Amino acid sequence: MNETLKVIESRYSCRDYESQPITKEELKIILNAGLLAPSAMNSQVDEAFAIMNIDLIDELALAINEAFKQLDIKKPDHYYCTYHAPTLVIVSGPRDYTRLKEDGSCMLENMFLAAESLNIGSCWINQLRDTQDLPNVRKVLSKIGIPENHKIVGCAALGYSKKRVKPKPKKESRIHIIK
Repeated sequence: MNETLKVIESRYSCRDYESQPITKEELKIILNAGLLAPSAMNSQVDEAFAIMNIDLIDELALAINEAFKQLDIKKPDHYYCTYHAPTLVIVSGPRDYTRLKEDGSCMLENMFLAAESLNIGSCWINQLRDTQDLPNVRKVLSKIGIPENHKIVGCAALGYSKKRVKPKPKKESRIHIIK
């Protein structure tokens, strides 16, 4: 099996991170992998906002928890949507761009695979899709620099994993080959 397929096979959603941040060099490699993702008609409009400031990540996570209460979404008291990862990458783009979700998802997947190739844990975080327009959350997003006219596609929590986890088996019955 080649190296690319090994990385794809070994990637899992990490939910237990060391507090030590990844290096800026590693982050740049991961973000550049996102830039290399395909986009509809090579439009390249999705953007990545990488946050390494723990206080800002905490502020966003707290705003999201408050938003869940407003939306009557039940979460445990200790819930922390980024699993205390020391880096969070938010992918967003113009609300009126019709291929935002597809392009942003490709961008995130490239980042997840790049992180795995560097032995950095990652996890898709999707809570901002439902909470991004609530005032307390939007206030933090504006503080981060995400434009008001942007819609969040998803986020990547990144950091060194406390413990490597073997990915769960995949359901091969989801594949159908038609001849």
